[in-house]
Amino acid sequence: MKVATASILLALQAASCDGFLSLPGLQLPFLNQANTLVAGYAEAQESALLKIHLDIGQDVKVNRGTPIVSGNRLGVDGLVLELRGNEDANYKHPNLPGANGPNPQLSSGAKTLELLEEGKFVDLSGTKSCHFDHGAWEIIWRRNANAGALICGFDVPEEVARNDAAIPKGRVYMTFPVWTDESLKHLRERKVIAEGKAAEALDRLKEASAKMATETNLLSKALLFREAAKAHEDIDYSGHRNYQAMPLDRDMISLKNGLHLCSLGTVWTKKDHFFGADHVLLGSATATAGDRKVPEKKVVSERELKPVAFDGLRPFE
Repeated sequence: MKVATASILLALQAASCDGFLSLPGLQLPFLNQANTLVAGYAEAQESALLKIHLDIGQDVKVNRGTPIVSGNRLGVDGLVLELRGNEDANYKHPNLPGANGPNPQLSSGAKTLELLEEGKFVDLSGTKSCHFDHGAWEIIWRRNANAGALICGFDVPEEVARNDAAIPKGRVYMTFPVWTDESLKHLRERKVIAEGKAAEALDRLKEASAKMATETNLLSKALLFREAAKAHEDIDYSGHRNYQAMPLDRDMISLKNGLHLCSLGTVWTKKDHFFGADHVLLGSATATAGDRKVPEKKVVSERELKPVAFDGLRPFE
């Protein structure tokens, strides 16, 4: 037995770790694996237009997945972006969380982002433009995840401020959740089921609590307390709180290749320091599908025609 055990230990010691990790077909759960379709999702968005409104606040919190902006506000309107899914961003641009982060395999890669119209805001001196430079975007999506994220990044050359609400100089990012047709339908169905289970358990909790308040028998009171505790546990395990944090019922923008982009996203920046960088939430971003402006053709009536010379038919006017 001792000889056999020693032989096994020697064999394990002789086997290299690299050889173990490279076993064909082996899937390691601790490695982040990408959605194999993420590159195609990004390429399909060639020439897609997004019109963005930014709501930047002095104080920003997140409640059930929704950014809540309060205090002094900075509203930037009219920002129009064009996604170039077939063009890699082969120019200087801000680092993106996926493509330039610790898990670049989850990213579609940095894509070209065209700023067709600058955003504008109003302060006491009038209307001002919001200058964003070197835009780039990406889609990140983990394997088997129900949702991904579309992230746009810009360089901000100068602080954009109104009162105490500001977009600081440096990098600014906008993040929007994205789903496929199938995953959005699946999550909405599961949300309905979870909410149904939670509602039924809540009714049992209320009923048991009401009876417990009037019950005088200690044994019966203890049994009712047990029923109430079980109902409370069922509410927790229904999973409805997880779905409340998902913006599944918000307005969606239909993108190409069966993708749906949530109209409400977040605006954030990174503050660098000695030990790395902190993510700082600045406010919310609301997106709508953009449309290309077609120059209006002016119809000139006969009365609007002005003769340029006397042609024998009309006198000078």
